[in-house]
Amino acid sequence: DVQVNERDSAQRNGGELIGWQSLSMKPVHVVVAPGARPLVEIDKLIWSDFYSRLVITEAGRFNLRDVAAAPGDGAPAAAASAPARPVAADVPSSKTTVAASVAASGAQSGAASTLPVDLVVGATQLVNGKVDFTDRFIRPNYSAALTELNGTLGRLDSRTRDMATLELRGRAAGTALLEIRGAVNPTADPLALDISARATDLELAPLSPYAGKYAGYAIERGKLSMDVAYRIDPDGKLEAKNQVILNQLTFGDKIDSPDATKLPVRLAVALLTDRNGVIDINLPVTGSINDPQFSVFGIVLKLIGNLLLKALTAPFSLLAGGATEDLSLVQFMPGTTTIAASSLPVIERVAKSLADRPALRMTVTGAADPVSEREAIRSATLDAMIAAAQRRELARAGAAQAASAPLPKLDAPGRAQIVKRLYADTKLPNKPRNLIGLAKDIPPAEMEALLKGATVVSTDTARELALQRGLAVRDALIAKGLGSDRLFLGAPKIHAAGEGDAAWTPRVQLSLATP
Repeated sequence: DVQVNERDSAQRNGGELIGWQSLSMKPVHVVVAPGARPLVEIDKLIWSDFYSRLVITEAGRFNLRDVAAAPGDGAPAAAASAPARPVAADVPSSKTTVAASVAASGAQSGAASTLPVDLVVGATQLVNGKVDFTDRFIRPNYSAALTELNGTLGRLDSRTRDMATLELRGRAAGTALLEIRGAVNPTADPLALDISARATDLELAPLSPYAGKYAGYAIERGKLSMDVAYRIDPDGKLEAKNQVILNQLTFGDKIDSPDATKLPVRLAVALLTDRNGVIDINLPVTGSINDPQFSVFGIVLKLIGNLLLKALTAPFSLLAGGATEDLSLVQFMPGTTTIAASSLPVIERVAKSLADRPALRMTVTGAADPVSEREAIRSATLDAMIAAAQRRELARAGAAQAASAPLPKLDAPGRAQIVKRLYADTKLPNKPRNLIGLAKDIPPAEMEALLKGATVVSTDTARELALQRGLAVRDALIAKGLGSDRLFLGAPKIHAAGEGDAAWTPRVQLSLATP
């Protein structure tokens, strides 16, 4: 029935730091020899109903940072901070004497261990532990607890870097199941560690204060599962994997927080969420714990920030699962509303990705250039005129076809015949004529050139072409199963020759948004 309170300069007694119902060590062997570090050997340690309180203060400081004595403080000062007990005035404190002698022997030995003694524990059993966590820095405050902590720690020897096997199970915040496995030696310097931990189905709604402060939105509901693995090598190098799974994360009202990111949080979440409402991301961490600037939390925050930044600058990269393929552009054949063959896979992938992310909406914006596409537009206009004439001839022959049905391919004589009729029926101011004013019979290629030249290509022509390209992509995505309610047609764009990208090509621009 031990209770240890932390020191608090503002109060007589600080809050409870650690405690336990029973700590049994059977048997204990202690060896003390002059000039050598004391050796403490425990065959079996059983720690029952233990408790620890972890607090982040209003100033953002972790309470464990203030537990140890300041550098230079002697053992007597540490002893003086303990709760007062009735002791005879002429009896020296046994705790003070032992602590001072241990510190002295440790200094003489010059050992690298941070412990004042060599410690060997054969086996440790942890029974029904609890850890309370409170964050007073966040507003409103957040509290959670690890409960029902039960497990074992294998043989531990502070004289080596050999790690003890660890198995620990419990609950987090009353909802999540917690499981920790691996090996650890907390007495090694640097810490020896190779563990994995898994927590499943942690309710996200209680974490709303953090979401409001840093993301700018409250959390209505959702669950969090984490699968982490951390390893520290003897040289202090740390490698870690943080697999984070968010299930049914739903944001609530927007919160006006000066610390909230300006990056598109909701868009990033929509890009990362699959059709089942699950976000599955891996946040790897590497570095050296010997580096005083190294921070696991800082690196994880940076990785999350990079995800948010990518949602702003390259959302289709997230949509494509990190692939380098650009899914934001659908290329077209110049002068036409025909999607380029190279962009057909883009339509396929965009449709599938949007089907897997129901929270996303897409705007489809067609573009055309009346200058660089002028000749292509004229050629496409002539081809359309030829196709229309071919359909009329088929209709007169009783072989009418649906407007969407492909036409039989024309051979050169058949095309020349239709071009000749179109040329004859079209009023052209520059038709070559004979002496009596009748149109000359010229080669089909020259007829086609004159028909093309008569086609006026203006900004209105380009705007209509851009609009039809947007409609073509919209219809292609609907044909792949996307609902029309998720697709919006943007105002057509006219690209001015020489403006912006020198490698501009006929296209439709795709953009993503959330409702």
